Amino acid sequence: KSGVCKPSRISPGACGKTLVAVSSLACTPHSFLPSTAGLPPHQPSRTCAGSPKPAMFSRTLLAAAACVALLSDDAAAFSLSPTARPSPASFAARSSQSARARVGPSLGAPLRMVAAEPSTTTNHLRPSARPYSIIDKLPEDYAWIVPDDDMDVHERIAKYVEDGDLAKTDEMILVSWLDNFREALNNAPQKEAKDFVVEDYFSVLTELIRKERKRPHYFLDESVTGTHYEPFNSHHADTKFFDYQQFGCDVTRPLIDWDQSEVVGAHNIEKIKKQLDAGENVVFCSNHQSESDTHCMFTLMEDQLGKEYGDIAKNTVFIAGERVLRDAIVVPFSRGCSLLTVYSKKHIDSEPELKTAKMGHNGKTMKQLGAFFAQGGTCMWFAPSGGRDRRSDETGKVEVAPFDPNSIEMIRQVADKAGALEKTHFYAMALATHNIFPPPASVGGALVEQRVVNYVPLRMAVSEEIPPVPVDESLQGAELKKAIKASRVKRAEIVYNMMKEDYERIKGYEQ
Repeated sequence: KSGVCKPSRISPGACGKTLVAVSSLACTPHSFLPSTAGLPPHQPSRTCAGSPKPAMFSRTLLAAAACVALLSDDAAAFSLSPTARPSPASFAARSSQSARARVGPSLGAPLRMVAAEPSTTTNHLRPSARPYSIIDKLPEDYAWIVPDDDMDVHERIAKYVEDGDLAKTDEMILVSWLDNFREALNNAPQKEAKDFVVEDYFSVLTELIRKERKRPHYFLDESVTGTHYEPFNSHHADTKFFDYQQFGCDVTRPLIDWDQSEVVGAHNIEKIKKQLDAGENVVFCSNHQSESDTHCMFTLMEDQLGKEYGDIAKNTVFIAGERVLRDAIVVPFSRGCSLLTVYSKKHIDSEPELKTAKMGHNGKTMKQLGAFFAQGGTCMWFAPSGGRDRRSDETGKVEVAPFDPNSIEMIRQVADKAGALEKTHFYAMALATHNIFPPPASVGGALVEQRVVNYVPLRMAVSEEIPPVPVDESLQGAELKKAIKASRVKRAEIVYNMMKEDYERIKGYEQ
């Protein structure tokens, strides 16, 4: 509870994954770094200890970080997108360079970008056939966690509630979600969707939630509990590795109409891959629609573009509301993502006695993001709108929420203070993912929320790099400050309009 960042490193397990966890209750950022499997062994994983130190943050920047809500006024929201690792040569070259000496961020400097062009609607990377099969038998990688008894999932959930291992709200949500999930697959036009073993996967999910209720994994600094490993598991003699990321993808895929799904801007994503491979950074400024946006992106990029692009998505850093690590039903899916969490404006003030600690948490989160930018090869995703898009009562359409200029500027300042603004590239991303997992009609509310799913196509678009917004540096004093403020607003308008144009292109308003 000291408020000091104490990352705990778990050595790679049987599947080659690495976990870096930081305590939530200690008011520190969470950094869960998923799979490094498939990467050359000489390429390092990003860890707190291995990152070059960014320039020290000013009090002004830390205060701003504490006040800016980067994602999620919602009860439990995910955020999502890609990251590749720098090559050894480029990483070594950057490590040997001295950090830029700076008194403060260069607020007048434009983003490092090229002129914007319309995103192409052609995905030349799309495979000719769906590259995966519906899972009709629970894999042994998951089956070991389920008790060997004669109970079905409904009976087991009821027993856990009776024993005090699950809350009554858990039962209500899980049973309703399970029934709705099965109904969605039964009504899917793709008949093989019905073969997915929904009940078996929900049996696994029930065990993960039960474990989270009994032993939350992010509470302690000195030991990481509830990690990918289960040394105290009572259902299996061996210590097993549990692939949370793949589990989340397995649950998401059966609900996706692959034939009608679409990724727009494949040539831009190819460019992004080259930038990341060169050790530069990429930032996606995106709208946010579904609690499962992370896994929607994982599956879209892998299944529509290919495994190497799926690996980019699965190794991204997401800025998320801290509640994604407090809702026990969300946690099993959150743990398959790399997350840095912040308290939103709404939740910073919800507990006055914790406001100072929460502001400190946000400042540490931004400092950790700066370390990732300084290291290079980081791709991050965040929602400058601060939450999920909702269906409008007036239009009946899923409207995209406006972007907050201060949120975008915050990320620029973080990159600048890390000495990495010139190697950090910004892109607009549009997502049409609302209907697979619609959010509740109202914003905020209880920590838990009902889950409703649908069988739908998913669509995503990535723009060209966002164009620069220059500031006349010949101005001085109040005039310069006014011009800088105007440039932030203009930049947010440009990013939002690029996202909105792509949103229309991928038929977001037709959801």
